[in-house]
Amino acid sequence: MKAKKFTFVLLFLTLTVLSVGGWKAFSDNSELNRLEDQLAGKSGRIAELEKVIDEATKKSKETLEFLTDGIDKRKSEAEEAELSLKNKRQQLESQQGGLSFKEDEIGKLSMNAQEMKKEIAAVKKEIEHARGRMVTLSSSLPAMEDRVSGLTASIGNEEQRELERKQALDSYEVITSIYQQHYTLTLSELQNYKYARPWLERGEKLSVTNIQYDFQAGFLGLPAGKDRGLEKGMTFAVRANGRNICRIKIHEVSPRNSVGMIIPLFGNPVDLRKYKSFDLIYL
Repeated sequence: MKAKKFTFVLLFLTLTVLSVGGWKAFSDNSELNRLEDQLAGKSGRIAELEKVIDEATKKSKETLEFLTDGIDKRKSEAEEAELSLKNKRQQLESQQGGLSFKEDEIGKLSMNAQEMKKEIAAVKKEIEHARGRMVTLSSSLPAMEDRVSGLTASIGNEEQRELERKQALDSYEVITSIYQQHYTLTLSELQNYKYARPWLERGEKLSVTNIQYDFQAGFLGLPAGKDRGLEKGMTFAVRANGRNICRIKIHEVSPRNSVGMIIPLFGNPVDLRKYKSFDLIYL
């Protein structure tokens, strides 16, 4: 029994060791593949760098040749310049006798140059001041541009209003003629309505004088008819000096006269004799 357990434990340890070894081998293989990939990438990069180095070497050779040619050319030019300088020196030596004569003029020119330097310094100061003013003006330009934009917009609005006023004035005669025609038609319709409708509205007052009355028959003769808006069947309150005297109902109507019947039990009709003018209130 113990031998079986030992064998089982030994077998388990063996499997464990083999598993660990396999896992380690697989890890080493993966690491090896990764390193090979990196090596391939490095090799490609090295090839690119070698290509770049070859191109740079080629360009360096070309540049070296160009510089060598330039140096030779400059050397030749320097020799020519040295020869020219030698000639100039000879000319200078020949002209030294004339220099002493011109030294006074050079002194004067030096003094003039000093004065010119002073003037130049003054001009430089003026330029600095002008630059300062220019900076100030530049800083104020946006505000001035805003003001100009505002004024431009205002001018545009004024021009638009001026155009609208001109258009309104151009159409004023037509509009006035339309209003005149409308006024004439309205006035005509009001006149037609005035003579077509009952003239008096309820509560309106009609003043009359020289009423004729017959108290026995119970009638009043009124100097007003259809021309004042009276119609048969209208009822009026007769007032004088603010007093209600009686009520009447229109019985007969002619164009300029009418006859009203006194309604009993309203006021005292006999008081009509006391007054000459009356107010008829349409009820």
